[in-house]
Amino acid sequence: MNIGVYSLSLSDKTPQEIINLAKKYKIEGIEWWCKEKGHVDSRNLETSAKEVAKIMRNSNIQSLGIAPYFKGSETHEEIKVIFNAASILGAKLIRCHSYNFTGDIPVSELRKKQRLWLEDIIIPAAKQFDVKLVIEQHHYSICCTPDACRNLIEGLPSTHIGIIFDPGNSLIEGYTRPEYAIDVLGEYLAHVHVKSCKPVIEGGHIPQGRKYSLQWGKLEDGDLDWEEIIKLLHTVGYDGYLSLEALDQRESEQKIKEDVPYLQNIIRRLSAGGLNG
Repeated sequence: MNIGVYSLSLSDKTPQEIINLAKKYKIEGIEWWCKEKGHVDSRNLETSAKEVAKIMRNSNIQSLGIAPYFKGSETHEEIKVIFNAASILGAKLIRCHSYNFTGDIPVSELRKKQRLWLEDIIIPAAKQFDVKLVIEQHHYSICCTPDACRNLIEGLPSTHIGIIFDPGNSLIEGYTRPEYAIDVLGEYLAHVHVKSCKPVIEGGHIPQGRKYSLQWGKLEDGDLDWEEIIKLLHTVGYDGYLSLEALDQRESEQKIKEDVPYLQNIIRRLSAGGLNG
């Protein structure tokens, strides 16, 4: 396993500054924030992608993917522009959320609509550009659990569509044990987001509806056992990236300084057999 970072975690930095931090802390890959005024600017995708690719060229750092914040209604022509930008960057993964769920439209209808979009628009383009769309397990969406993610894409080719496993997001809508989640995702497990999250009890009592306030911050201070999660990923043969998605209020370099060595130490001890006990 390798360490990456989602560039939105470092939103106040330029692409060059992010690359410099990646070199300094031995981060092997960058997942690029792709939005209006993002590190890959959606207002002029091709030009922006070429600019980032140019400064990445001699960095020995991998462009892991781009995160363009799809609406789920893009046409084939619109998708081609986004996938072309990923190809310019040399990025194989393209992040995608599933539709939000508010209760107004049944999950079954939303799932059917997004599945048709994936089949008709995404898969042909992914094959054409040799990239993979990855659905993020995300709260408040129709893919808020590993099972829901798998249900949406079951039967589609895992060479061109996969799932982002995000244990931190699972804390928001009911925790799923990592050993269960990883087993359910199976061949579609394509990427892992790493963040810290823990519920906070305020006023001395558990809130009705389990609507906890959530605290974000250092990985080692959170509610997740990242040693166990990484060990489980290793057991099933996952050899992709652990991408730091730290969107809390710490200063940018502080996030990297605190969290990346923590992950690197876990991987180092795992490689040396130190997590087997």
